[in-house]
Amino acid sequence: MRYRAVEASPNAALQPDALRAWFDHGRPWKSGFMSLMRAIAARDRNRPAPGSADLPSQETYRIGQRPVLAFPPREVASLDTRHGRLDIRLFGLGIWGPQGPLPLHVTELAYHRSVALQDRTLEHFADLFHHRALSLFYRAWAAGQSTAALDRPDEERFSFYVASLMGTDQDEARQSCLPTHARYGASAHIVREARNPEGIAATLSQYFDVPIAVEEYVPHWIRVDASGHCRLGLPGASSFMGEAAMLGEQIADRQHKFRLVIGPLDFLHYQRLAPRGEDLRTLVEWVRAFIGYEYDWEIQLLIKPEEVPAPHVDGRQRLGHSIWLGECDPAQPVSGMVFEPEAYAA
Repeated sequence: MRYRAVEASPNAALQPDALRAWFDHGRPWKSGFMSLMRAIAARDRNRPAPGSADLPSQETYRIGQRPVLAFPPREVASLDTRHGRLDIRLFGLGIWGPQGPLPLHVTELAYHRSVALQDRTLEHFADLFHHRALSLFYRAWAAGQSTAALDRPDEERFSFYVASLMGTDQDEARQSCLPTHARYGASAHIVREARNPEGIAATLSQYFDVPIAVEEYVPHWIRVDASGHCRLGLPGASSFMGEAAMLGEQIADRQHKFRLVIGPLDFLHYQRLAPRGEDLRTLVEWVRAFIGYEYDWEIQLLIKPEEVPAPHVDGRQRLGHSIWLGECDPAQPVSGMVFEPEAYAA
């Protein structure tokens, strides 16, 4: 993004009083340079981010270091305005002081001229380099911080890096009902070639805030295509005993299906994950993100015994969905529906 070079004008959002939450004169030891710069970058989005401006006139702040001989008691020394710009003075991170790269007598010279002679020429000259170096220092820090990048959504790049690592197209991810940052947050599990039950269970449990377990090797029937049926008198591998001949139109299998056991749930969560529930589509997107279409799967919903509604013939309860007959064991969760969500996700 290119910014037009204009003279900096006073910005109410960058006045010292507006930044009191990030630098309180009464408790300055609780303030940090990085958090203060992040607040400045987030509040002035129409201008370049700190460290990325082409000209000094595009920036509404200045960073400098106060020459002192003592060890810095904190990072930020003061926050003020000077010549219409926010003036940030630091104790460290520059060339002055006992932790700076220059000999201590040079700091003493700058301190003497600033305090005794009221001549801050040397200090201001060094601040030309302080401002640029510390702005770039913040830029380097912010480039690796996913949360700091979100302060400027139009310039945010961290999501692109994570999506590229996952092999996910950002445009397609935005069109999904699954929140993009929730998907990126599970990149450590999704990026692995070998999918493990613990990863998908932990991710789904954290997202929906309900207990979830994975039951593997669930038995099911695989329908055989008509071309694979055994027909007497017709050539083909399916007609030879000991090769591919089989009886029937479907075969039993335990290798290609698993079950998500969700719960015990309260009745509201139960309804949200039921067929055509509000959260069912998101659950399907989560599972597809992990395994694609490689496996068949189903879910089993468990409901807390105290949440089971009493049966009523009034039209509000649906048979097979939200109605139970008989008494429940108060010590055991009640089994609800077992169904394949893919059948309701289209």
